[in-house]
Amino acid sequence: MAATGPEIEYPTAEQVCDINYRMIKETGGRWDPPDNGQNLGSLEYVLYAISSTFFGVDRYPSLKEKAAGLAHHIISRHVFNDGNKRTGMQIALEFLEKSSVTIRVDPSLITIAEALGEGSADAADFLLWLHEHQ
Repeated sequence: MAATGPEIEYPTAEQVCDINYRMIKETGGRWDPPDNGQNLGSLEYVLYAISSTFFGVDRYPSLKEKAAGLAHHIISRHVFNDGNKRTGMQIALEFLEKSSVTIRVDPSLITIAEALGEGSADAADFLLWLHEHQ
């Protein structure tokens, strides 16, 4: 993959699992040791997908598209036994923040997270939310 700007710091599966643990610890919920994983293979897939090209095409070309895809995938694929919405939103925001993209958080974050969880919103809807909140 050719570099087109500053190096992007992609999250690791361990970092995402740590965020899930932190979300459960801070706000409550179900934690099943050792990593609360329900579908960790799906997590590995999305981490690979947001950082790779397929036949020379970047499926997630912008930072916000990568963040939206990451959050949507974690939430909709139920990567963890509990805390998927909280984890998906938090990792997306932290990923953007590490690349100096600040998002204005307000109560509508809960609304879009719930919509992603219910399937009434998708990554494109969350991407729009991110654009509206920068």
